[in-house]
Amino acid sequence: MQPHTITIASKIDPKTFYRFAIFDTLTLRRRWLSPAIFAGIFLFCSLICFSMVNRTQGAALLGAVLLTVGLGVPAVYFGVFFHSLKVQSKTLKLKASSVAYTVTLDETGVHVTGKKAAKDHAAFSWEQIFGVYEQSGCIYLYVSPRQAFLLPKASLESTGPSLQELRAMFADHLTAEKLHFAPIG
Repeated sequence: MQPHTITIASKIDPKTFYRFAIFDTLTLRRRWLSPAIFAGIFLFCSLICFSMVNRTQGAALLGAVLLTVGLGVPAVYFGVFFHSLKVQSKTLKLKASSVAYTVTLDETGVHVTGKKAAKDHAAFSWEQIFGVYEQSGCIYLYVSPRQAFLLPKASLESTGPSLQELRAMFADHLTAEKLHFAPIG
């Protein structure tokens, strides 16, 4: 029988947070695209300069500068991104044993309660849900394009509902366009 209420105490560790941030930023929002285009343009220009080495004075130097900038700027971009993940993880004081928030799914929608106080509560109707993405080890429940709640599979195992029950709950209340489940297998 389909449960009418599912409650998950989300325990978010740094590894889960990193995976989510990488998925959200690089996969879902495609923030890797701009640095890749930037690098491609500069690398193409550096190849043109290197092809002109025997015909133009200073072409090798300009080619080397363009190559360095074309590879260096994206490297700095990704370096800063990954460093900020570490800083954010420390700021949030993420620990595998600590519950970050509790998510309750019922017939009316999604209810999220913070770990500090019961007054830290947010409710979202099923119509408000932006999408559900299942990735390795975690389900990302987006309540808006910019806000998601993480439901780690380890938290599912420890609090009771099975992955199939959770999938069924989402499938009962959300349209197929909002569901992005990993293949079963």
